[in-house]
Amino acid sequence: MASALDQSLFLYLNADRNWPGLDKFMAVFSSLDFWFPVMVLVALIVVWKGGFRARAMVVCLLLSIALIEGLFVTPLKRAFGRPRPSELLAEARIVSLARVEPEILALTEPVRVRPAKVATPPKPGKSFPSGHAANMFCLATILAAFYWPRGAWFFFVAALVGLSRIMTGSHWPSDVVLTALLVIPLTLLLLRLYGLVWRKVGPRVAPQLAARHPDLIFSAAAQQ
Repeated sequence: MASALDQSLFLYLNADRNWPGLDKFMAVFSSLDFWFPVMVLVALIVVWKGGFRARAMVVCLLLSIALIEGLFVTPLKRAFGRPRPSELLAEARIVSLARVEPEILALTEPVRVRPAKVATPPKPGKSFPSGHAANMFCLATILAAFYWPRGAWFFFVAALVGLSRIMTGSHWPSDVVLTALLVIPLTLLLLRLYGLVWRKVGPRVAPQLAARHPDLIFSAAAQQ
């Protein structure tokens, strides 16, 4: 299910290391529940205050995340059925934020560290691909396309989220790396498709807007 290198690297990052201060930091980056309200608020502000570039970016992002989740992440999880590290390795730790409401209060609580739940024989799991990594590398690719070169810095955040998924026990290193290598070109392909659709449909449904922005991506990146 996982190569010797995959297992060794996972155990070093998740179980063998002696960096206890990183547990909470990585648990925060790994928690979608923690960041979801912030992401929704930012998206609403961008749509409200932003120009064509910002709004086009949000639409492309929402479409891409939905398509990648429905056509890539979910089908591949079912097809591969790869167990998570915490379902195969007894040494693995499952690290997460404390369960409190509101979620922001978890910053004041110790992290939850649970032992692995190894099944014998191993049961099919949902380790590959990583949904968190797919969403973040999709977002980073779209930010880079619309706000080059500043947006490309978000790849660092995406990589940090991917690392957090390994260090908190949710994914193998290869899950994150392969997910990124697949999602980045897939997102670029989707952006190319959106641009083609805009050039075909835009002049019909919004002729004045399409005249100012004939190309969805590059025109958006150059103008407001």
